[in-house]
Amino acid sequence: MELDLYQIVSLPFMQRAFISCIILSIVLGLLGTFIVPRKMAFMADGISHASLLGVAVGLLLGILPLLMAVMVAIIMGAIVAALRSNTRITQDGLIGILLTGGMSSAIIVFSMTPGFKPELFSYLFGSILSTTWTEVYILIGFSIFTLILIKYFWRSLVLSTVHDQLSRVMNLPTRTANYFLFVFTAIALVTGVKILGIILVSALLIIPVITSNLVTHSLKASVIATIIFGLIGSVAGLFISFILDLPSGPCIALTLIGMFILALVSTSLKDIATSTSD
Repeated sequence: MELDLYQIVSLPFMQRAFISCIILSIVLGLLGTFIVPRKMAFMADGISHASLLGVAVGLLLGILPLLMAVMVAIIMGAIVAALRSNTRITQDGLIGILLTGGMSSAIIVFSMTPGFKPELFSYLFGSILSTTWTEVYILIGFSIFTLILIKYFWRSLVLSTVHDQLSRVMNLPTRTANYFLFVFTAIALVTGVKILGIILVSALLIIPVITSNLVTHSLKASVIATIIFGLIGSVAGLFISFILDLPSGPCIALTLIGMFILALVSTSLKDIATSTSD
């Protein structure tokens, strides 16, 4: 039986998925605006992968896997923020150690877990069926708190992203703002694993920002465009996932990549036309 648009939106599990995607698009879009220019996109990907250790421990002990993954993400984010200023440890090297350490530990813990755990696949690749209302409410509460802190640290985040030394000279709470940015980005990524999966959740943090940078020329416009691209990509990806009965994470990620390609081609053609007219 085919379902029309209204019937699809009326399904409870789709409502939970849509609400989660809308919230994640806004929060990850704002956080990504500061993460990507700092060249910390790999950090986000590394932390989301390393948080698989929390999922593994949760499944082994019978504790809510998402809660354990959040705890691991907080620790990882704090470690990155603390060691980022250490010039003897390269940024990529630090993330590589955390990623491989977390993934290796997760595989060992999974091997100790008795029986087959089908829910593991929903954490790896995302599943629109697995998100509960409790998790949606937790996501809403966390997002409201995050948005309040973004507003509070906005000036520090903007200046430290554009010119870190200037923000320190102005005695802004740059160090505290950086801790907030890394830790809350880590938490936001983990809260989105039920929809996008651990492997692809960073796509919603990174791709909309890069796409918006192609078509905008100011921070305000970039933030707005990032959120819009994230919303369109995630909602369209969910529809594709439902209609074709495919994992939601890959569908959302590929939709976002498709939008990036369209923006890249469009701006390239515009640049060619401008140079030709000149």
